[in-house]
Amino acid sequence: MAKFFQTRYIMRYFFLLVCLSCFQVLALSQQRKISENGKTYIIHTVKKGETIFSLSKSYNVDQKELLNANSNLIFGMKTGQELKVPVSDSPSTTFVEQKQNQEQERLPKFYTYKVKRKNTLHSISKVYGVSIDDIVKYNPDVKRGLRKGMVLRIPDVKELLEIRKHQQEQAQKNIHKVTGDDTLYSLSKKYDRSISSILELNPEAEEGLKIGMEIRIPEEKKEVIVERVSVNQEGFFTHLVESGETFWQLERRYGTSRGELVHYNPVLKRGLMAGLRIQVPARHIPDVQLANVDESQFEKHLVKAGETLYNLATVYETKISEIKKVNPVLAYRGLIAGETILIPQKDVVQPLPVRAVVEEAELSEDCNPNFGAAFKNYKVGLLLPLYLEANDTVNHVKLTLEEIKEDSLLTVQYADALEGKRDTFSIREEKIIYPRSANFMHFYEGVLLAVDSLQRAGMNVKLQVYDTNQDQQVIDSLILLDEFRNLDLIIGPVFPHLQKTVAGFAGKNRIPMVSPLSSGGDLEKNNPYYFKVNPNKDLLIRNTARYLAEEFFDKNLIVLQMGEYKHLPEADLVKLSREKFFSTGFNTEANDVLFREYDFQKEGFWGLPRILSKNRENVFIIPSQTEAQISVAISNLNSVAEEYPVTLVGMSNYQRYRSIQPEYYHHVKLHLLSPYFAEYCSPQTNDFIYRFRNEFKAEPNQFSFQGYDVGLYFMSALYKYGKDFADCLSSHHVNLTQGDFNFEKQSRFGGYMNQGLYVVSYNPDYTITNKKSPKKAGLLMVGE
Repeated sequence: MAKFFQTRYIMRYFFLLVCLSCFQVLALSQQRKISENGKTYIIHTVKKGETIFSLSKSYNVDQKELLNANSNLIFGMKTGQELKVPVSDSPSTTFVEQKQNQEQERLPKFYTYKVKRKNTLHSISKVYGVSIDDIVKYNPDVKRGLRKGMVLRIPDVKELLEIRKHQQEQAQKNIHKVTGDDTLYSLSKKYDRSISSILELNPEAEEGLKIGMEIRIPEEKKEVIVERVSVNQEGFFTHLVESGETFWQLERRYGTSRGELVHYNPVLKRGLMAGLRIQVPARHIPDVQLANVDESQFEKHLVKAGETLYNLATVYETKISEIKKVNPVLAYRGLIAGETILIPQKDVVQPLPVRAVVEEAELSEDCNPNFGAAFKNYKVGLLLPLYLEANDTVNHVKLTLEEIKEDSLLTVQYADALEGKRDTFSIREEKIIYPRSANFMHFYEGVLLAVDSLQRAGMNVKLQVYDTNQDQQVIDSLILLDEFRNLDLIIGPVFPHLQKTVAGFAGKNRIPMVSPLSSGGDLEKNNPYYFKVNPNKDLLIRNTARYLAEEFFDKNLIVLQMGEYKHLPEADLVKLSREKFFSTGFNTEANDVLFREYDFQKEGFWGLPRILSKNRENVFIIPSQTEAQISVAISNLNSVAEEYPVTLVGMSNYQRYRSIQPEYYHHVKLHLLSPYFAEYCSPQTNDFIYRFRNEFKAEPNQFSFQGYDVGLYFMSALYKYGKDFADCLSSHHVNLTQGDFNFEKQSRFGGYMNQGLYVVSYNPDYTITNKKSPKKAGLLMVGE
C-alpha cells in the first residue's frame, strides 16, 4: 500500500512539473516583439532567480548583446524589470523556438568551451572528436569567424552518434513498394524528397528500380549532409564523385594526394561514394589562359558560391562545351566562387579555333631532349600475325589431271605419276594476300613509312619483324632469343592472350611494350612498361556518360531497352548517365520527363510517343552489344525522327555494322566517341596517303593509318627521350593521321592507356564532323 501511495505521489509531482513547463513555454510564446532602429527585440519580464547568464542561454544570445540593448543592466537585474532581448529575424533563436525544434530534432548533451587565442575550428574539432560541421551547426555565429572569449556549445560525440542512428532507424520505417511506373524521379516528386537522399538509404536503387523492390523513404526532406572541413572557398572547387572512381584517379587528375582530399573532406575516411560532392584545392591545376581573344565579344560572369556549369548553361542558353571552350581551365577543374569567366554571346560567331596556352607540369631532368640520340642505334621489334607460310601458298592453284595432260612438256605417263600430288600447282595471275593477314600487312606497311620518316629525321633505327602466326609456342621461343632481349621497343603482339608472356618479359627487362590494336586485357593495371593504344570499353562508357550529361543534361534522355542488359558493360552507361542526370539539379525543376527507360520488347513501337517530347530533343541510348538488336532499334528511331526531334548517342562499334543503312545514322543524328578519326583535310594525312600509294601501289585503310601513327609516336619518343620515355609523354606532341594520343598512368604501379577521344557526329546534311575531347581531362565533367 505504501508503494502505491509513493507511486501516485511521484506521478502527481511529474504531472505538475510538466504543467509548469507548459505554462512557461506558453507565457514565453506570448511575449511581445518591438522593432527599434531596424532591429527586432523581445520584451522579457525578469522573474525571481533569473540572471544575465540564464537569459543569454534561454534566448541563445551573447551576454554582451544583452548589456548593449539594456544599458541599465550594469547596475544589476531586478524582478519584474522589463528587458529588450535582441533576436535575429531568422527563426529558431528563442527558448520557445528551441523547445519547438526539439520536438522535431532531438538535441545531444553539450559541453561549453571558451575560445582561446590561436584556436581554430580544426584544432577544437580534434580535441572533442567532433566534425567542424557539427560545431558550426550548433554555433552559427562562428561562420563570421572565431573570436577570443567566445563560448561554444560542443555536442557530446556518443549522443550525436545515437541520435543519428535513431534517425536512420526512423527513416527505415517509411517503405515504398515499387510498381511498374515508378522511377527515382517520380518517387522524389511523390514524397517531396531529394533523389540523393533516397539513394543514400537505398544504394541498390542505383542499379535501377525493379517491380516489388522495397524503397526506404527518408523521414524528412533534406539533402545529404556531406561532412567537410570549412575552408576558404577561394582556390577550391567541387568535384562530383561518380561510381567506380578511385583515389588514385583523383590524385592523378588534380595533382593532389589522398591525405589532402581526406583533410578537406573528412567524409572520405569512409571511402569514395557515388554522389558525394567534395572540395578539391585548385593550386595543383595547370595555369590555362586564352590567347588572342577579344573579350568584348563575350559576356563576363562573376561566379557565386554554389553555381555550376549546368546553372550557367541554362541561364545563358548555351552549352557547357561552349563555356569550356572559351574558359579552357574548366576542362581541368570546376568553378571557383569569386572568379570571372567568359560566356559566349548567342548572336556572336566566335572565332575558331580558340587557342589555349597551358603551363605544362614540371618534367624530370630525364625528359630533356637527348642530343646524343643521332649517334645511337635503336632496335624496334614488331610482332604481327603475318601468316607468312600461308601467304607463300595462297597464290598456288592446284592443277587438275586434265590441265597437266595439256602441258606439252609432260607425257601422259608422267602426268599419271603426278596425279594427286599436292605440290602440282600453277601461280595465280592476280595475286592475293592471305585474308587473315591482310589488315596486319597494312599495319606493317604503315610502320614501314614511319620508320622511313624517322630515318630521314636522323634516327638510326632497325625494325625487326617477327611473325607470331597467333601461336603461343612462337612467342615462347622469341623471348629466349638474345636479340629479343636487346630490343629498345616492342610493338605487339596484337592479341591479348599472347601479350601476357611478352609483357612479363618486357617488364623484367625494362623494355617499353605497346599494345597497338586490341582494347582487351588489363595488363596496364600492373605493368609500368605496358602501353595500350586502343582505350578499353570502360573508358569509352565513362566518357560517353559524361558527354551525355554535359551536352544533353536539359534534354529528354531515353534508355531504349531491346533485351536484358544488366549483365553487359552497357549497363554501366545507363547507371552513370542516371547518376549524372539526377545530379544536375535541372530535372527537379523541369515539368517534362527527363530520364526514362523504355522496354521495346514489351511495349513495342506504338508506345514510344507517350514518353517523347516535341519541344525538347529526345536523346536515346541503346544498352546492347548485338548488331541485330541495334539495327532494329535504329530502324525504328529512323521512323520516329520523322515527327520528333531525335538524337542517338552510341558506341564506336556502330561504325562496323554492315546491316544498318548509313543514311539512318544521319537521320537519327548519331553521336559517338572514338579514338580514331581520319581528318582528310590535314596535310599530315594527305602526305601519308600520297606516300602510301607511291610505295605500295594501293589505298591505305584504317590499319595503315594506325601502323603509321603508332610507329611514329613511340619511335619518336624513343629517339627524343630514350627507353624511359613514359614520364615524358605529357609533353610529347606528334601530328598523327587519325589519332590524338594522350597516355595516362592507370594505377600507382601500373602502365598507361590512351585517353584521347573524338566526338564523331553524323549530321542531317550527310556530313560527318568531329570534335576533339580536351587533352588530359578528356571529357571529364568536374565541379557539377
